Amino acid sequence: MIIDSEGIGALDQDSAHDNRIFSLTVLLSSCFIYNSSGSIDENAIQNLSVIVNITKNIHLKSQAGNANDRDLEEYSKYFPSFTWVLRDFALQLIDLNGDPLTPKVILLLYL
Repeated sequence: MIIDSEGIGALDQDSAHDNRIFSLTVLLSSCFIYNSSGSIDENAIQNLSVIVNITKNIHLKSQAGNANDRDLEEYSKYFPSFTWVLRDFALQLIDLNGDPLTPKVILLLYL
């Protein structure tokens, strides 16, 4: 099953709406695909940190009743795997001399 939720920061809604939508989507998913445009830069990291902070709204009931007893493995049962997809990004393949590398040359280097 695929769930496509709206992005973070909708102009017609408040941040609480974004938090609820994102938290529900994370809990219903087995794989979380973060889709961003361009290269990984400071802005992309900042946007990802907003998403990480939203996941702090998800709490587990501890059987011992103490928040310090919670284990990361317990949380990993409920959180999906993470994949970061970069759109509109082209990597320039060059060697140490600045000459372009072709896919054929790259294949020969790794054989």
